[in-house]
Amino acid sequence: MLSVAIISHNSERLISKCIKSVIDISDDIVVVDSFSEDRTPQIAESLGARVIKREFRDFYEQKNFAVSLCKNEWVLSLDSDEIVSEELRNEIAKKIDFKNIKYSGFLIRRRNIYLGKTVHVWSNYVPRLFRKSRAMWKGEIVHESVEIQGKIGKLKGDIIHYTYSSCKEHFAKTLNFGEKSAIKKYLQGERGYRIKLLITPFWEFFKHFILKMGFTDGTRGLIISYSAMIDRIIRYSLLWEKNEIRNYEYEEDPQIQLK
Repeated sequence: MLSVAIISHNSERLISKCIKSVIDISDDIVVVDSFSEDRTPQIAESLGARVIKREFRDFYEQKNFAVSLCKNEWVLSLDSDEIVSEELRNEIAKKIDFKNIKYSGFLIRRRNIYLGKTVHVWSNYVPRLFRKSRAMWKGEIVHESVEIQGKIGKLKGDIIHYTYSSCKEHFAKTLNFGEKSAIKKYLQGERGYRIKLLITPFWEFFKHFILKMGFTDGTRGLIISYSAMIDRIIRYSLLWEKNEIRNYEYEEDPQIQLK
């Protein structure tokens, strides 16, 4: 049949919905949890999932590890904040014969929910259903994707992605991802950050708000576009800091007194 590989961390808010959305189409649900501090592992186990705890290093490595634990050749890879829609569930159960199929994987549309409403600016197709022997997660610290060898089809149903529960959570993750990206770029020896700091924030806003039609999502689209802009400001500011003033040491000026 079908295995489902899920990665999780402090996901008790949605892990139950995630697992319940695939119980009827999978005989093997694997959850790789990066030592959650909430009830995520207990909830997953109560629903019949196999839970393996593993330290998180990066997304693609964690997802590859989860896939490697799956018993079946065909795997559906999910994050713990993603839910399989009823249409997609029926499509997988009734229209796909995993024993006799010409494809190595399928693209699935991801419908993103931001602050309680579907947004179009992040809408995309992602390769999430694939043969384990023909696919590999690859990418960077933050952005990862599946590379599939062979013919790829496209399904009609959606994966519903609950992105952020609040603006505070959104911008906290923007800062976190920006920091991780800056570290990676620094370790790779990247330069040219001044011109990128000048240009890329405005380009990212334009790309999200205009080219990706964020303006159709109202205030949500505006906030998302601003967050993309802030992400670039963070990563290239921190990269500049690491390269230009890494030997900086603070020396207290006795003439300065804080009041």
